[in-house]
Amino acid sequence: MSKKNTKAKNKKTENGIKNTKEQNVEKTVGENVTEKIMREDGQQTEPESALDNKPGTEPGAALDNKPKSERKAEQDTEKQGFRQRFKKLVGASIHTWIFKCFAVAFILELVLEILGRRSLYGGFSFLVNSPIVFIYNVSIIFFTLLFALFLRKRVFGIILISTVWIVCGIINFVVLGFRVTPFAAIDFLMVKDTFSMIDVYFTKVQQVFIVIGIVAVITIVVLLFRKTPKFEGDRKVKGTMLTCVIAWLLVMLLTNYAVNHNIISDDFANLGTAYKDYGFAYCFTNSIIDNGISKPDDYSEEYMKEIKQTLDKEKTSGQAKKPNIIIIQLESFFDPNDVVGLTMSDNPVPTFTRLKEQFPSGYFTVPALGAGTANTEFEVLTGIKTSYFGAGEYPYKTTVNEVPVEGLASILKKQGYGTYAIHNNKSSFYDRINVYDMMGFDAFISLEYMYDVEYTSTGWAKDATLVDDIMKCLKDTNTQDFVYTISVQGHGRYPDGDDTCEDHIQVHYENEDMEKPFHYYVNQIYEMDMMIDNLIKELDKYGEDYVLILYGDHLPSLELTEEQLPNSTLFQTEYIIVNNMNLKIADEDIYASDISLKLLDALNMPLGYAQKAHKLYEGDKLDDVLINIAYDMLYGDNWLFTDSVIVPEADMSMGVDEIIITKVENVDDHIVLHGDNFNQYSVVSINDHNLETRYIDRNTLMVEECLLVKGDEAVVKQIDKSHRELSSSQSYIY
Repeated sequence: MSKKNTKAKNKKTENGIKNTKEQNVEKTVGENVTEKIMREDGQQTEPESALDNKPGTEPGAALDNKPKSERKAEQDTEKQGFRQRFKKLVGASIHTWIFKCFAVAFILELVLEILGRRSLYGGFSFLVNSPIVFIYNVSIIFFTLLFALFLRKRVFGIILISTVWIVCGIINFVVLGFRVTPFAAIDFLMVKDTFSMIDVYFTKVQQVFIVIGIVAVITIVVLLFRKTPKFEGDRKVKGTMLTCVIAWLLVMLLTNYAVNHNIISDDFANLGTAYKDYGFAYCFTNSIIDNGISKPDDYSEEYMKEIKQTLDKEKTSGQAKKPNIIIIQLESFFDPNDVVGLTMSDNPVPTFTRLKEQFPSGYFTVPALGAGTANTEFEVLTGIKTSYFGAGEYPYKTTVNEVPVEGLASILKKQGYGTYAIHNNKSSFYDRINVYDMMGFDAFISLEYMYDVEYTSTGWAKDATLVDDIMKCLKDTNTQDFVYTISVQGHGRYPDGDDTCEDHIQVHYENEDMEKPFHYYVNQIYEMDMMIDNLIKELDKYGEDYVLILYGDHLPSLELTEEQLPNSTLFQTEYIIVNNMNLKIADEDIYASDISLKLLDALNMPLGYAQKAHKLYEGDKLDDVLINIAYDMLYGDNWLFTDSVIVPEADMSMGVDEIIITKVENVDDHIVLHGDNFNQYSVVSINDHNLETRYIDRNTLMVEECLLVKGDEAVVKQIDKSHRELSSSQSYIY
């Protein structure tokens, strides 16, 4: 065969290969890149069949023998093909995008339910057993995803919105590992408090991984924003907007239908149960939208005057008894002797058991489980139910920290009582420092004003110190006093390690995974019970009439079930009204919002409007009147208080013991301050500059490597861990 014919044949083969390859590349690519590069290199292509059939060549080895330039060119072609397909995806019609949003929403809802139930089976079970509720939750997520269609970077928008949902789901998953109450919008207001407790719930290693995870998510989002393509076509803004409006109307119609047919509820008696029954998306979004107390349909000046006229007729008769009143809210406290499957070497609460038999007592229905201390506290102090507020809402964080509210503090203050609040935790927790001021307390002793405090292995202050602080308040005035105390020792997390507490009581529990947490918990409440015994001894020794009310704020987060509590429910603790006055009070089971009436009625003392409502009404009528009273005080026009004040003017002080500087001196290269009532939260300030301070003892503070000059002004400030100044001493001029 001649050279000419051979070349022609090779050329024909080469053209055939070229044509075949061109058919596999998008038309927009143009000339075959591989062929172009090979021609520029002066190389000839050889038929794949020929290469594959060469002696000693394995099938497919031809690809490995290709020059680097050819392999790179083919990779570039594949990338361009992927980009073209991705651009085609991005440029899809609006109908296609809507379908994609719905598909993503379906997947997201399934993932959220799996995370919220902490079970793969639980998520799919919700889909199968409650398909209407499941699709309703999908529609909520779908509605949020539609907003991505307004963006040029639609893919990024969908990914970003999906990421927000997934992050919320993961937070809910983590939160449910430490408490029973799911993640809700109100938790965003608790961020500062959460960071202050992070060492209690997470180890340093876990904290590092959390930070790495947050950084990774942010980095990925930024990279996706830069890499995802823009939508180049007509965004059809009007069509997208119409779709969003239709989707919103659909969600509203589905909501009304589901509520009216009892498929879902907008009244969450139990947030944890609501999340399980109605889904994460609905409950979480509801907690964002549903805040405060909605204006009642019958709220008006005329109706409030009618309520006022009726309630004002309720007068006390006879002589009022005015003892010292002490109320202690015991953190996560209940009698573990009633738990099925729990065996203990001894009764961990002997004092509480004895008092139940000796004084008026009963079960105490609270609005919280495993968390939510402030809501039980609110109901006890005001007589107003927290269920009137939004889903999972803490009135302490949303309303009562800024608006006066009538309650036990203001009622007793009007009767001449000194009013005190005590809490062996930081003053800003649940914003109590502002709440108590709005309620009419004269003074607040928080952890920043306590001395000789001991701590649990998880970092919570022990309750033993409360005895001295309560007695200090009683001795602070010549009048009778109201002392409201919130303990913290029984607070979770309950560790599952060894040597986490003193072994007063040995524990055996049928659930082996929870035996060590129960061991820790039981030994904490043993010490809390000792505190109660010591307090009663001090009160009896003091010699004045007193009423001491004890109750648990909620059950602990120890995975208890209704079946393990044959005598009560998961939302019941116990209360006792201890007194040395032989008060005739009946044993009965009550709600937290009832206790203020029970107390004031037993003492024949004047009642507040909420307490009068409890006395005169019941059922739906009681709820209607209480909602109007609460709305009028917190959001309305205060028509109930046209002739009185909600809370007497008060300037709440922090602490009871005055912090005093008696002497300041330079010693070597240090400043030494002498005085009274210093503690670990005391900070020396020189000429209004806070200096690093070393606590020596209750009478001595030191500032190292610093000296005073004549005329310098020294002040001692109480500073919390968030660097907030709570109070300061008088100034001392050197």
